[in-house]
Amino acid sequence: MQQPASDRFYLYPMSGVADLDALKLLREIYDDYCLQHGFHCGSVAAEDLAKKTMELFGQGVLDEAEIRENLDTYFRRKSATGDLLRQPAQD
Repeated sequence: MQQPASDRFYLYPMSGVADLDALKLLREIYDDYCLQHGFHCGSVAAEDLAKKTMELFGQGVLDEAEIRENLDTYFRRKSATGDLLRQPAQD
């Protein structure tokens, strides 16, 4: 039986502190989402994804399915407004 996320990770999401397991989960979500949606490393969309993922974590969202659901909703809204960009970020 898998433990709830809050029991598996030693973290303080409201302060932004996470252990290695939490960071691995967040990275896995990021990598999977980029692959599924065609976000290229360094693109505006990939950077936005990283920021939103960490924002959700910072708000205390620790469940993988809930993070992914929130990301889907976020990017659906951005896509509908034309704010979703896949090209590389400009320096």
